[in-house]
Amino acid sequence: MKIHKLSHVIAVPFALMLFYILYETFLNDSSTLLLYGMFPAAVLILIYLFQPQINYWWLSNNPIAIDDKVLKMLERTNPVYRIMSHEDKRLFQNRLVLYTEGNAFMSKGMEQDFDVPYDVKMMTGQIPITMMWNKKDIFLKAFERIVIYKHPFPSPKFKFLHTAETDIEDGVIIYSLEHMEAAFLNPTSFYNVAWHAYAEAYVKAYPQLDYPELDASAWQIIEKSSGLERDTILNILGFETVDLLPILITCYFLNGEKLRNIDSDIYSQVEAIFA
Repeated sequence: MKIHKLSHVIAVPFALMLFYILYETFLNDSSTLLLYGMFPAAVLILIYLFQPQINYWWLSNNPIAIDDKVLKMLERTNPVYRIMSHEDKRLFQNRLVLYTEGNAFMSKGMEQDFDVPYDVKMMTGQIPITMMWNKKDIFLKAFERIVIYKHPFPSPKFKFLHTAETDIEDGVIIYSLEHMEAAFLNPTSFYNVAWHAYAEAYVKAYPQLDYPELDASAWQIIEKSSGLERDTILNILGFETVDLLPILITCYFLNGEKLRNIDSDIYSQVEAIFA
């Protein structure tokens, strides 16, 4: 049996030890025994605090296989992954596991929070792994919290319903699961808000890079390469106006060949950013 979270395995004996001490304390009505409980309690706290690092180290040295349904999803939805060599695909899969285990995925429902399913984590994680493939910062470390809403959401910064948002200070990426899934299942009809959010996060994490200067005329390039009209993209995002750079980056990764054929100069400028 493959161990996914070494931190959980390490924690078990110390949790049992603490439980036994608390049980003996209750039976003997002796607070003195509680002193012995300080050691396992302290170890459990340390394991909790450093569980991402523990699990990352373990998975780096003991990679686990990804479910076949996720591999098929990658082949179907990720043009960059699809043309990788077998060796690069294995590396991609290992990085994907490390990313999903090493970052905090949080979910928000309309009435109550829900657990983030395995396949949703994988579907999300493929985006930064693809985007940061040639970078030293392979996991986009400035953003380690991913918040997923079931539907469009308001926020303190944008009090209207929208589907993608990022905050560099909090290191958080937020998107609507409903819209992300629709885009992965039907990319010709829906704009991918998760890709948009990560593209926006990348620009915020690396503001000093030599990005192409875009004006309103860039919408023509975006519409032709993505197959989606300006109003469609804006309606899906929930904004009246947006920075065009994240949209262009999204087009580069999801519709690269079309973008290259439509405007090779713009394509080359974006390509240089991720080289």
